[in-house]
Amino acid sequence: MGFSALHPKVKGSIFMLLANTCFAINTSVSRMLMPGSIPPFGLSLLRISFACMAFFIVGLFIKNPVKFTLKEHLKLLLCGVMGASFNQLFFLQGLSGTSPVDASLICTCTPILTMLFAAALIKEPISWKKGLGVFIGLIGAVIIMYTSANHQAEGQTSSLSGDILVWLSCVTYALYLVIVQPMMKKHASVHVMKWVFFYGAVTIVPICWQDVKFVAPPDINTWLELGYALIFGTFTAYLFVSFGLKLLRPTTVSMYNYLQPIITSFIAISIGQDIFSWSKPMAALLIFFGVYMVITSKSRADLEAAAAAAVPEKK
Repeated sequence: MGFSALHPKVKGSIFMLLANTCFAINTSVSRMLMPGSIPPFGLSLLRISFACMAFFIVGLFIKNPVKFTLKEHLKLLLCGVMGASFNQLFFLQGLSGTSPVDASLICTCTPILTMLFAAALIKEPISWKKGLGVFIGLIGAVIIMYTSANHQAEGQTSSLSGDILVWLSCVTYALYLVIVQPMMKKHASVHVMKWVFFYGAVTIVPICWQDVKFVAPPDINTWLELGYALIFGTFTAYLFVSFGLKLLRPTTVSMYNYLQPIITSFIAISIGQDIFSWSKPMAALLIFFGVYMVITSKSRADLEAAAAAAVPEKK
Protein backbone atom coordinates (compact mmCIF):
# COMPACT_ATOMS: atom_id res chain seq x y z
CA MET A 1 0.00 0.00 0.00
CA GLY A 2 1.44 3.35 -1.09
CA PHE A 3 1.59 6.55 0.92
CA SER A 4 -1.27 8.10 -1.08
CA ALA A 5 -3.54 5.22 -0.06
CA LEU A 6 -3.11 5.90 3.66
CA HIS A 7 -5.89 7.47 5.71
CA PRO A 8 -5.61 11.30 5.78
CA LYS A 9 -5.10 11.31 9.57
CA VAL A 10 -2.28 8.79 9.23
CA LYS A 11 -0.60 10.88 6.53
CA GLY A 12 -1.05 14.02 8.62
CA SER A 13 0.50 12.25 11.62
CA ILE A 14 3.53 11.21 9.55
CA PHE A 15 4.06 14.79 8.37
CA MET A 16 3.83 16.11 11.94
CA LEU A 17 6.22 13.46 13.25
CA LEU A 18 8.77 14.51 10.62
CA ALA A 19 8.19 18.22 11.32
CA ASN A 20 8.67 17.88 15.06
CA THR A 21 11.78 15.75 14.59
CA CYS A 22 13.25 18.65 12.58
CA PHE A 23 12.13 21.16 15.23
CA ALA A 24 13.50 19.09 18.13
CA ILE A 25 16.95 18.80 16.57
CA ASN A 26 16.88 22.46 15.60
CA THR A 27 16.35 23.54 19.22
CA SER A 28 19.73 22.11 20.18
CA VAL A 29 21.40 23.25 16.94
CA SER A 30 20.15 26.84 17.34
CA ARG A 31 21.30 26.91 20.97
CA MET A 32 24.80 25.96 19.78
CA LEU A 33 24.75 28.80 17.26
CA MET A 34 23.52 31.48 19.69
CA PRO A 35 24.85 33.76 20.92
CA GLY A 36 28.43 32.58 20.38
CA SER A 37 28.35 32.35 16.58
CA ILE A 38 25.46 34.58 15.52
CA PRO A 39 23.01 36.89 17.38
CA PRO A 40 19.44 35.58 17.84
CA PHE A 41 17.87 38.35 15.72
CA GLY A 42 20.35 37.68 12.92
CA LEU A 43 19.53 33.97 12.91
CA SER A 44 15.81 34.82 12.88
CA LEU A 45 16.19 36.96 9.76
CA LEU A 46 18.33 34.35 7.99
CA ARG A 47 15.82 31.58 8.72
CA ILE A 48 12.79 33.56 7.58
CA SER A 49 14.47 35.02 4.48
CA PHE A 50 15.79 31.60 3.41
CA ALA A 51 12.37 29.97 3.86
CA CYS A 52 10.72 32.80 1.90
CA MET A 53 13.07 32.33 -1.07
CA ALA A 54 12.80 28.52 -0.89
CA PHE A 55 8.99 28.54 -0.90
CA PHE A 56 8.87 31.00 -3.82
CA ILE A 57 11.27 28.82 -5.82
CA VAL A 58 9.29 25.64 -5.11
CA GLY A 59 6.08 27.54 -5.94
CA LEU A 60 7.36 28.10 -9.49
CA PHE A 61 7.06 24.36 -10.16
CA ILE A 62 3.46 24.09 -8.95
CA LYS A 63 0.86 24.51 -11.67
CA ASN A 64 -2.17 26.77 -11.37
CA PRO A 65 -0.79 29.50 -9.07
CA VAL A 66 -3.23 30.70 -6.45
CA LYS A 67 -4.74 34.19 -6.50
CA PHE A 68 -5.48 35.38 -2.99
CA THR A 69 -8.10 38.03 -2.22
CA LEU A 70 -7.24 41.23 -0.35
CA LYS A 71 -8.88 39.81 2.78
CA GLU A 72 -6.79 36.66 2.50
CA HIS A 73 -3.61 38.72 2.07
CA LEU A 74 -4.44 40.55 5.30
CA LYS A 75 -4.77 37.17 7.03
CA LEU A 76 -1.48 36.07 5.47
CA LEU A 77 0.14 39.24 6.80
CA LEU A 78 -1.11 38.38 10.29
CA CYS A 79 0.13 34.81 9.86
CA GLY A 80 3.53 36.10 8.74
CA VAL A 81 3.82 38.32 11.79
CA MET A 82 2.60 35.67 14.24
CA GLY A 83 3.93 32.45 12.74
CA ALA A 84 7.20 33.70 11.26
CA SER A 85 8.60 37.00 12.55
CA PHE A 86 7.26 37.22 16.13
CA ASN A 87 7.45 33.48 16.69
CA GLN A 88 11.08 33.28 15.55
CA LEU A 89 12.17 36.47 17.31
CA PHE A 90 10.62 35.50 20.64
CA PHE A 91 11.77 31.88 20.50
CA LEU A 92 15.38 32.42 19.41
CA GLN A 93 15.93 35.42 21.67
CA GLY A 94 14.42 33.46 24.56
CA LEU A 95 16.39 30.31 23.71
CA SER A 96 19.65 32.27 23.78
CA GLY A 97 18.93 33.06 27.44
CA THR A 98 17.55 29.73 28.62
CA SER A 99 18.30 26.02 28.26
CA PRO A 100 16.89 23.71 25.55
CA VAL A 101 15.27 21.67 28.35
CA ASP A 102 13.41 24.68 29.76
CA ALA A 103 12.44 25.86 26.28
CA SER A 104 10.99 22.44 25.41
CA LEU A 105 9.12 22.30 28.71
CA ILE A 106 7.56 25.73 28.16
CA CYS A 107 6.52 24.76 24.62
CA THR A 108 4.28 22.06 26.07
CA CYS A 109 1.70 24.80 26.67
CA THR A 110 1.21 25.22 22.90
CA PRO A 111 -1.55 22.57 22.50
CA ILE A 112 -3.53 24.10 25.37
CA LEU A 113 -3.25 27.58 23.85
CA THR A 114 -4.15 26.24 20.40
CA MET A 115 -7.21 24.45 21.76
CA LEU A 116 -8.42 27.68 23.42
CA PHE A 117 -7.76 29.84 20.34
CA ALA A 118 -9.49 27.26 18.09
CA ALA A 119 -12.55 27.28 20.34
CA ALA A 120 -12.69 31.09 20.38
CA LEU A 121 -11.87 31.85 16.72
CA ILE A 122 -13.09 28.93 14.59
CA LYS A 123 -15.57 27.46 17.09
CA GLU A 124 -13.87 24.08 17.41
CA PRO A 125 -15.52 22.29 20.36
CA ILE A 126 -13.53 21.47 23.49
CA SER A 127 -14.91 18.02 24.19
CA TRP A 128 -14.01 16.08 27.33
CA LYS A 129 -12.06 13.65 25.12
CA LYS A 130 -10.00 16.39 23.50
CA GLY A 131 -9.38 18.20 26.80
CA LEU A 132 -8.37 14.97 28.54
CA GLY A 133 -6.08 14.04 25.64
CA VAL A 134 -4.27 17.40 25.84
CA PHE A 135 -3.90 17.01 29.62
CA ILE A 136 -2.59 13.42 29.40
CA GLY A 137 -0.09 14.43 26.73
CA LEU A 138 1.02 17.35 28.90
CA ILE A 139 1.70 15.01 31.82
CA GLY A 140 3.84 12.77 29.61
CA ALA A 141 5.83 15.73 28.24
CA VAL A 142 6.42 17.14 31.72
CA ILE A 143 7.69 13.75 32.95
CA ILE A 144 10.15 13.57 30.06
CA MET A 145 11.43 17.09 30.63
CA TYR A 146 11.59 16.72 34.43
CA THR A 147 13.78 13.63 34.18
CA SER A 148 15.94 15.20 31.46
CA ALA A 149 16.42 18.33 33.58
CA ASN A 150 18.36 16.23 36.08
CA HIS A 151 20.96 15.55 33.40
CA GLN A 152 21.39 18.99 31.85
CA ALA A 153 24.78 19.81 30.46
CA GLU A 154 26.88 22.10 32.59
CA GLY A 155 26.70 25.78 31.73
CA GLN A 156 23.14 25.65 30.37
CA THR A 157 21.56 28.23 32.63
CA SER A 158 18.09 29.70 32.43
CA SER A 159 16.62 33.15 32.99
CA LEU A 160 13.11 34.40 33.66
CA SER A 161 13.23 36.79 30.70
CA GLY A 162 14.30 33.97 28.38
CA ASP A 163 11.51 31.72 29.64
CA ILE A 164 8.91 34.49 29.14
CA LEU A 165 10.04 35.10 25.55
CA VAL A 166 9.79 31.38 24.76
CA TRP A 167 6.27 31.38 26.21
CA LEU A 168 5.32 34.36 24.02
CA SER A 169 6.58 32.44 20.99
CA CYS A 170 4.18 29.64 21.94
CA VAL A 171 1.27 32.11 22.08
CA THR A 172 2.04 33.52 18.63
CA TYR A 173 2.56 30.05 17.12
CA ALA A 174 -0.72 28.73 18.55
CA LEU A 175 -2.57 31.73 17.13
CA TYR A 176 -0.84 31.23 13.77
CA LEU A 177 -1.95 27.57 13.56
CA VAL A 178 -5.59 28.53 14.09
CA ILE A 179 -5.59 31.43 11.62
CA VAL A 180 -3.68 29.71 8.81
CA GLN A 181 -5.45 26.33 8.91
CA PRO A 182 -8.59 27.36 6.95
CA MET A 183 -6.40 28.73 4.13
CA MET A 184 -4.36 25.51 4.08
CA LYS A 185 -7.62 23.64 3.48
CA LYS A 186 -8.51 25.94 0.58
CA HIS A 187 -5.18 26.61 -1.19
CA ALA A 188 -1.92 24.85 -2.06
CA SER A 189 0.32 24.70 1.01
CA VAL A 190 3.43 26.03 -0.73
CA HIS A 191 1.64 29.13 -2.04
CA VAL A 192 0.26 29.87 1.41
CA MET A 193 3.68 29.44 3.02
CA LYS A 194 5.52 31.61 0.50
CA TRP A 195 3.31 34.57 1.38
CA VAL A 196 3.46 33.82 5.11
CA PHE A 197 7.26 33.99 5.02
CA PHE A 198 7.26 36.93 2.59
CA TYR A 199 5.28 39.03 5.05
CA GLY A 200 7.37 37.66 7.89
CA ALA A 201 10.57 38.71 6.13
CA VAL A 202 9.23 42.17 5.27
CA THR A 203 8.25 42.88 8.87
CA ILE A 204 11.46 41.51 10.38
CA VAL A 205 14.07 43.17 8.13
CA PRO A 206 13.87 46.66 9.75
CA ILE A 207 14.39 45.09 13.18
CA CYS A 208 17.13 42.54 12.48
CA TRP A 209 19.20 43.47 9.42
CA GLN A 210 22.08 44.82 11.52
CA ASP A 211 22.35 41.52 13.43
CA VAL A 212 23.07 39.37 10.35
CA LYS A 213 26.74 38.83 11.19
CA PHE A 214 29.03 36.22 12.70
CA VAL A 215 30.29 36.98 16.18
CA ALA A 216 33.47 35.03 15.43
CA PRO A 217 34.95 33.66 12.18
CA PRO A 218 32.80 30.62 11.29
CA ASP A 219 34.30 27.13 11.07
CA ILE A 220 32.89 24.09 9.29
CA ASN A 221 30.70 23.15 12.28
CA THR A 222 29.13 26.61 12.31
CA TRP A 223 28.28 26.37 8.60
CA LEU A 224 26.79 22.89 9.06
CA GLU A 225 24.71 24.04 12.04
CA LEU A 226 23.49 27.09 10.13
CA GLY A 227 22.69 24.95 7.10
CA TYR A 228 20.59 22.60 9.22
CA ALA A 229 18.74 25.52 10.87
CA LEU A 230 17.86 27.03 7.49
CA ILE A 231 17.06 23.93 5.41
CA PHE A 232 15.64 21.42 7.88
CA GLY A 233 14.87 23.46 11.00
CA THR A 234 12.86 26.06 9.06
CA PHE A 235 11.92 25.35 5.42
CA THR A 236 11.43 21.58 5.69
CA ALA A 237 9.81 21.67 9.12
CA TYR A 238 7.31 24.39 8.18
CA LEU A 239 6.56 22.61 4.89
CA PHE A 240 5.65 19.43 6.78
CA VAL A 241 3.51 21.44 9.23
CA SER A 242 1.64 22.99 6.30
CA PHE A 243 0.94 19.51 4.90
CA GLY A 244 -0.23 18.41 8.33
CA LEU A 245 -2.59 21.37 8.62
CA LYS A 246 -4.35 20.33 5.40
CA LEU A 247 -5.20 16.96 6.96
CA LEU A 248 -5.54 17.62 10.69
CA ARG A 249 -7.18 20.16 13.01
CA PRO A 250 -5.01 22.90 14.61
CA THR A 251 -5.21 21.37 18.10
CA THR A 252 -4.16 17.98 16.72
CA VAL A 253 -1.21 19.56 14.88
CA SER A 254 -0.09 21.33 18.06
CA MET A 255 -0.37 18.06 20.04
CA TYR A 256 2.61 16.74 18.14
CA ASN A 257 4.75 19.35 19.97
CA TYR A 258 4.62 16.86 22.83
CA LEU A 259 6.80 14.54 20.73
CA GLN A 260 9.69 17.00 20.78
CA PRO A 261 10.76 16.13 24.36
CA ILE A 262 10.76 12.43 23.42
CA ILE A 263 12.90 13.07 20.34
CA THR A 264 15.22 15.41 22.24
CA SER A 265 15.61 12.85 25.02
CA PHE A 266 16.28 10.02 22.55
CA ILE A 267 18.99 12.07 20.83
CA ALA A 268 20.55 12.99 24.19
CA ILE A 269 20.62 9.32 25.25
CA SER A 270 22.17 8.22 21.96
CA ILE A 271 25.07 10.69 22.31
CA GLY A 272 25.55 10.14 26.03
CA GLN A 273 24.06 13.40 27.31
CA ASP A 274 21.17 11.64 29.07
CA ILE A 275 20.44 8.20 30.52
CA PHE A 276 17.61 5.76 29.91
CA SER A 277 15.06 5.37 32.72
CA TRP A 278 11.72 3.62 33.16
CA SER A 279 9.91 6.97 33.22
CA LYS A 280 10.75 7.75 29.57
CA PRO A 281 8.78 4.92 27.88
CA MET A 282 5.92 5.52 30.33
CA ALA A 283 5.88 9.22 29.42
CA ALA A 284 6.03 8.35 25.72
CA LEU A 285 2.97 6.10 26.08
CA LEU A 286 1.08 8.92 27.81
CA ILE A 287 1.94 11.33 25.01
CA PHE A 288 0.92 8.94 22.24
CA PHE A 289 -2.31 8.10 24.08
CA GLY A 290 -3.07 11.82 24.48
CA VAL A 291 -2.43 12.43 20.77
CA TYR A 292 -4.69 9.51 19.90
CA MET A 293 -7.53 10.91 22.03
CA VAL A 294 -7.29 14.33 20.37
CA ILE A 295 -7.14 12.84 16.86
CA THR A 296 -10.23 10.68 17.49
CA SER A 297 -12.25 13.42 19.24
CA LYS A 298 -15.14 14.87 17.26
CA SER A 299 -14.59 18.05 15.26
CA ARG A 300 -17.19 20.75 14.71
CA ALA A 301 -17.92 19.25 11.28
CA ASP A 302 -18.47 15.83 12.88
CA LEU A 303 -20.89 17.27 15.43
CA GLU A 304 -22.80 19.24 12.79
CA ALA A 305 -23.09 16.15 10.58
CA ALA A 306 -24.35 14.08 13.52
CA ALA A 307 -26.89 16.76 14.42
CA ALA A 308 -28.13 16.95 10.83
CA ALA A 309 -28.50 13.18 10.66
CA ALA A 310 -30.51 13.18 13.89
CA VAL A 311 -33.11 15.63 12.53
CA PRO A 312 -36.08 13.64 11.17
CA GLU A 313 -36.79 14.18 7.49
CA LYS A 314 -39.96 16.15 6.78
CA LYS A 315 -42.61 14.43 4.71
